[in-house]
Amino acid sequence: MRVSGIRLSLCQDWKGLVRAMGTTSGPTDQAISIRRGRWRISSRLSEQWYAYLLTVPLTVVLLAVVLFPILYSLYISVFDVNPIIGAWTFNGLSNYSQALTTSETWQAILLTVQYVVWMTVFSVGIALLGALILNESFKGKGLVLSLVILPWAVSLYAAAVVWRYMYSQQFGLFNSILTGLGLSNQPVDFITQTSVLPLIAIAHSWQFAPLGIYFMLATLQFIPNDLYKLAKTDRLNIWGRFLHVTLPTLKGPILIYLVLVTAEAAKAFDITYFISGGGPGTASQHLVFLLYRETFVNLNLGYGAALSWILVLLVTGITLVYFWIITRRQKEPLVAMEAEARGDDVVRVA
Repeated sequence: MRVSGIRLSLCQDWKGLVRAMGTTSGPTDQAISIRRGRWRISSRLSEQWYAYLLTVPLTVVLLAVVLFPILYSLYISVFDVNPIIGAWTFNGLSNYSQALTTSETWQAILLTVQYVVWMTVFSVGIALLGALILNESFKGKGLVLSLVILPWAVSLYAAAVVWRYMYSQQFGLFNSILTGLGLSNQPVDFITQTSVLPLIAIAHSWQFAPLGIYFMLATLQFIPNDLYKLAKTDRLNIWGRFLHVTLPTLKGPILIYLVLVTAEAAKAFDITYFISGGGPGTASQHLVFLLYRETFVNLNLGYGAALSWILVLLVTGITLVYFWIITRRQKEPLVAMEAEARGDDVVRVA
């Protein structure tokens, strides 16, 4: 009885202490619910305003850094600007007509398209092959994955300097290998008018391809192994499994990477400048090189701005062609299925 009485008194004292603490220093249940309700409302408002506070500064920075220069270049492209004396003369579309009626501009556009094609072939090929290799299991795969990204982390200027010395006729790495293996008795001049664009594209692809490798590798790892087992059951060889299982899954990443490669190749200037300097002759003076010369060497700002907008239209056109090809190929199976469901002959889109 005594023990039970002590326990009862302790319980009563504990309940009284909790009640006293609740009335003096802590809120009541009603106050907690009211405060929780107020806090819930205020938190909703704060989340909304917090989102505004995060978005508005970023929007302002983007407008100042991206949109304003774009609109300003479009504005000065219709003027004849002389920065030395500060003279601005409105000439309408004269800069565009002058650019599109000179053979130099069309030669630069042709070289730009050639360079985009070369870099697309090399970069997509390296990225696809690297992703397929890294998708397999082998020893040291983690180390290889960490080393693959290193070229992309290197600046394009540093990559250009390295590849310039590798292509060098006097003390280049490739000439040393050819001479050491006895394949050449004299140094080979790699930078010629016919080979300069592919060689620059190889160097540029080496620096840019790791991004595509990670894009495609991330997609390859989500392909179920059951699809490959079913393909083996249907007696498809390696090439058949690649065409019918792997490649359809990679269409999305390849399209994104094609757009990135096109933009990167079309605006490439520093790697061309440091490897070939636009030469030999004018063999590597593509549109960006011509834009640089007119804007920063000849100080013809209006004409240079017009060339930049011609470059934007060129990149946009190539990108639209990519989208048209990919979406056209995706619609072919749908058209065939619809025709088969109607009982018609299966018709392929020409």
